Amino acid sequence: MTTYPLSEPARIFADASSAGATPTEVGRGTLEACVDIVAGLSEARQRSVAIHMDALDLRFDAREIGELLHYLRTEKPGLSNAEITEIKVADQ
Repeated sequence: MTTYPLSEPARIFADASSAGATPTEVGRGTLEACVDIVAGLSEARQRSVAIHMDALDLRFDAREIGELLHYLRTEKPGLSNAEITEIKVADQ
């Protein structure tokens, strides 16, 4: 399973339509916030954007953004402190 740095800063860029053109920034925030922004776009627009991480060498194209959306909608939140304590106590 891949772990995505959801709280890391990222930017959304529209793909440049001509070779050598600079992509246009259309949004920014954490990776999770950027995925939410893209989710609110039309399907055609979603296929024309990419998310770039600011501090990491990661780029998510339309397919990968779709995977992130699926992950965020289907994954349950992490363990609570109480659940972690229960596991720790059970292991002793």
